[in-house]
Amino acid sequence: MSRIDSRTSGSVDKFEEEKVEHIPRLTAIDEDSIDLKHGPSGYVAANDEERALDKAINRKLDLIVLPLCAINFLLCGIDKGAIGNVATTSFATDVGLSRDDISDSVSLLSVTFVTLQPFGVALGRRVGVSRWIPLIMILWGTITACHAAIKSTGQLFALRLLLGAFEASFFPSTVYFLSTFYPRYSLGFRLGIFAGFYSIASAFSGIIAYGVFHIKSTVLHTWQILFILLGCLTIAFAFVTFFIFPRSNEKTWFLNARQQEHLLHRMRMDIAAHTADAEASGSKTTWRDVRDALDWRKLLIITGNIMARLELIRASVLQMSVPPFVVGACLLWCFLYSSDRFRERSLHTCAAMVLAIVGLAILVGIQDNNKLRYGFLHVCLGGAFVAGPCILGWLAGNTPVTGVRALVIGINGYSNLAGVIAGQLFKPKYAPSYSYPCKVTMILMVVGIVLFLSMRVVYMWTNKKRRAQIAKMSAEEIEAERLNDKRRGDQKITFIYGL
Repeated sequence: MSRIDSRTSGSVDKFEEEKVEHIPRLTAIDEDSIDLKHGPSGYVAANDEERALDKAINRKLDLIVLPLCAINFLLCGIDKGAIGNVATTSFATDVGLSRDDISDSVSLLSVTFVTLQPFGVALGRRVGVSRWIPLIMILWGTITACHAAIKSTGQLFALRLLLGAFEASFFPSTVYFLSTFYPRYSLGFRLGIFAGFYSIASAFSGIIAYGVFHIKSTVLHTWQILFILLGCLTIAFAFVTFFIFPRSNEKTWFLNARQQEHLLHRMRMDIAAHTADAEASGSKTTWRDVRDALDWRKLLIITGNIMARLELIRASVLQMSVPPFVVGACLLWCFLYSSDRFRERSLHTCAAMVLAIVGLAILVGIQDNNKLRYGFLHVCLGGAFVAGPCILGWLAGNTPVTGVRALVIGINGYSNLAGVIAGQLFKPKYAPSYSYPCKVTMILMVVGIVLFLSMRVVYMWTNKKRRAQIAKMSAEEIEAERLNDKRRGDQKITFIYGL
């Protein structure tokens, strides 16, 4: 398959006639486009032409790149969760596993899946994310298919560790990749669509497994067929991804010349009022990137994300049915659309967490009405789904230096530790009501809300202080601050945090 030239898609666009032979790198801000004294947070289209270009660019990204990212994430969830489907077959007996081996293998996967996320996304930037994502998909697809050859507990454990290692960097790498194409307040809703597909992975996984388990074969067990099928499907989409993904935001094959120019312009303008060093370290990850990523404010937000995710993990631990997850995904998209529209993250996250707490309180308080409890489970998940993508959008938008942003997104992967906490809380001895674990979850979620609101106050205070300093600076002083390398990214006086 050959890569389609940008001129092919350009023929259908209203701006095709505007040719641009050279797309320069901006080194100075356009004072007519931004308000230097007030330091706007994020890109805003300056006129009707830019709004039309934004719509055309976003439409192409939404139809070409975003669906493929979502499908790949769906496959990631299905491959990881396939072990749960095969556990209902003769898999354990055929392989000779003990009663706890499958659950132990699930825990082992988390070891590599959680710990390797920052390292994987840093390596992905070095290799090139558009190449890295197909590569790791081929690797984890191969490992998934190799599950069909398991003959011992040791082999199962080894393959689960490898699967976790290869899948670890997919989510942060894809989020980072998308953050280089969408401005910060166009990104949130797209992250919601992307993450929402993972929430319905269990539904697709169940449908695929149901069909495969009805196949009659004298050569392979049905669980072997499932692993091979899923592995091959992932590998197939890896090749599709390799040929479809643009190499970078500077080489977007499906945009015409005018759209390509504007794509780069809007991504620069998304941070141009604040800093000129977004690509300071190139594709390498430096020690300065690491130090900047370990910002206590961002680490507190990530800590709050762990607490925000507990309700989502709780539902997974209790193995709830598909409809609540689908409803939760729809509410997620509504919240993230609103978050982008109003250019706000923290209050949307807190509002969703309050919704989850209310639903959870009803579940704890009402024990004798299963229909009502099931209804409020939808409310719980609707609130719980929002925090992850919304916080990712908040972190990415407030981290303009791309090397640091990639690491912060990777470190945010440690919010998956919520699964470890949930595993310790929601033990079978608390069944069927799980009253005590639910109460602890509500307390931790309240703590998470306090953390998010506290960080909002800190950012508001910092913005107020910086705007006061900017108001006293001349345009030359602002430009000097923007261009100097003493402070980088959000450390600069001219950077205004998104809330």
